[in-house]
Amino acid sequence: MTSPQTDTATKFPAGPPGSPLPEHFLRLFEPGQRLGWTYRDPESLRTPFPEPEPHRHPVPVAYQNRAHAARLAHEARKASVTKAGGGIVLLFLLLTAAAGAAMAVLAVAAVAVCLVLVVHSGRTATTATSQLEAKHAELEQHFQYAWHDWHQRGTQHAAAQDAWVRGHDAWGALPAGPNARRLDLFGGSQRSREGFLTVFGASTLQQQPLIVVDLTQALICQELAALAELADVAVDVQLLPSRMAESGIVSGLTSLELVDSLVEAVHADGSEANRAGRALDTRILQQLCGALGADVTPARLGAGLRALMGEIDDTEALTRAERNRIADDLVGDKNKDQMRDSLLRLASLLHPLERLGAERAGRGPGYLTCIALDFVTGSASTEMLADLAVQSVTRRLASFPETAPSVVVALGEQGIQRRHLEQLAGVCERRGAQLTVLHPHLRESSQDVIGGGTVGFMRLGNHQEAGIAADFLGRQYSFVLHSLTDTDGTTVTTSLAKTIGSSVSKGTTLSESVSRGSNWGSSNNYDSGPNPFSSGGSTSSGGSWSETTGTSTSTTYSTNESTSHTTSDGTSTSHARGRQRVYEYAVEPTQLQALADFSLLLVDRKPDGSVAVRAADCNPNIILLDRVSTRPLP
Repeated sequence: MTSPQTDTATKFPAGPPGSPLPEHFLRLFEPGQRLGWTYRDPESLRTPFPEPEPHRHPVPVAYQNRAHAARLAHEARKASVTKAGGGIVLLFLLLTAAAGAAMAVLAVAAVAVCLVLVVHSGRTATTATSQLEAKHAELEQHFQYAWHDWHQRGTQHAAAQDAWVRGHDAWGALPAGPNARRLDLFGGSQRSREGFLTVFGASTLQQQPLIVVDLTQALICQELAALAELADVAVDVQLLPSRMAESGIVSGLTSLELVDSLVEAVHADGSEANRAGRALDTRILQQLCGALGADVTPARLGAGLRALMGEIDDTEALTRAERNRIADDLVGDKNKDQMRDSLLRLASLLHPLERLGAERAGRGPGYLTCIALDFVTGSASTEMLADLAVQSVTRRLASFPETAPSVVVALGEQGIQRRHLEQLAGVCERRGAQLTVLHPHLRESSQDVIGGGTVGFMRLGNHQEAGIAADFLGRQYSFVLHSLTDTDGTTVTTSLAKTIGSSVSKGTTLSESVSRGSNWGSSNNYDSGPNPFSSGGSTSSGGSWSETTGTSTSTTYSTNESTSHTTSDGTSTSHARGRQRVYEYAVEPTQLQALADFSLLLVDRKPDGSVAVRAADCNPNIILLDRVSTRPLP
């Protein structure tokens, strides 16, 4: 990406030896403004194979009953033919002696008939058994074909799902939203705020200029500035107070704007009691500006104040004529005595700032402008520089001729006056500029601005601050958070258990009853009456035979199937790449205190008063992982 600006200023030193190649981070500059990254497990998109596994169909009971009945009939026919046919043949053979060959022929015919009956029943049983076996083979063939076809479709479905899952990203961008004109981010460490600024700032530079006011004294804008230079973005770094001579926070301001900025910085508290002092200081500086003409700088103002107080000035900021005119003609002696306290205060506060902007000539603003405080012990001049930086950005936005840039203000431990921040917010709203404020704490004046726009929370170490954030979110609100750790080493345990059970019970009941009976009887009666030669006799015989055969068959089939799938993952610590971990929280102060270093909770208030919480990770190192998209996940 190439910016329309070509001038550059101070550059931060390169990273330490052995650090990752900066080129890997250039994807952070791809289009689309991002606040962080959201995670989605691609495996959750996998669709299981919808078709159930085919099962073997049992042979119809009719085939089994037919074959069984045919076998029983064959056995019964053999038994009956053997008994009855054997008796008939034996009878014919006995009669052969008396009746001749005709009985022998009948005996042979009876034997043939018996054999035909037995063979016929045997063929019937064989045919029924063959039909049963053929039906079983047919069903088994159909099952094998259906199972192989089902398995092939399942394999194709799994391959398609693998390709589908591999084609989806695991990490996506968390967009700022089209109407997110104001974002207040509370909490976090210096490293996490630096990571957020890198992710957010790099994506913002793709679409508009960016001004970063870094008041943390930790130079959290250093990473963003270094990456922007690598991406051919014109970067203007202004370090205060160590390199205040190269700063442009007072460049381009008219004399009246410079006076107003200095007075606002001197009287930062803005109390009603200091209103008269502010008015007096404004009058003194405006009179000085009138005497100095068009060339008004902090150095010339400081020299003019010393001239008013009658102090010896060996600088070359003023000419002898200007010094004499200011000392003799600007203010009367009586008024000088009344103004002495104000003159002394203004001169003391301006003296450390006289080099401000002295070496700025010829250097224009960058597409990325970073105004950062060095790490120095607290002093009045440092606090004035912080207030001047905010005042300078406010006035620059108010008179900016082009589309207003996006503004990020990273507050330090000392903070700035609320009214200065409100002035900046008002100008940004009027110009349609996006304003992002990073608050290290949620206390004092920060509590008054919470809810003015979109709100973000990072780790809040103080319990009271965490309690305020929990009340704002709503107690017992649940959210799922995915974070990236600066670690390597992942253990994934997956167990898949599938149990398929089937049972078949089959019962056959065969009952056969044979009842045979015979009776023979004879009686002789002799009468010794008048005729001795008369006699009487009777003979009776009888027989009965019955046979009962019954068959009953019952078959029961039952199948049960159960599948259990368990996956667990854990991450161990090292110093290399990282992996994601998943947490589910209920909003309580202790949970907000235990957030991971780069975890971010973005809170949007809805018109009905409810909140929508989006969890993200603002670690810029996520861009180094695989399957990371710079666009929001669908």
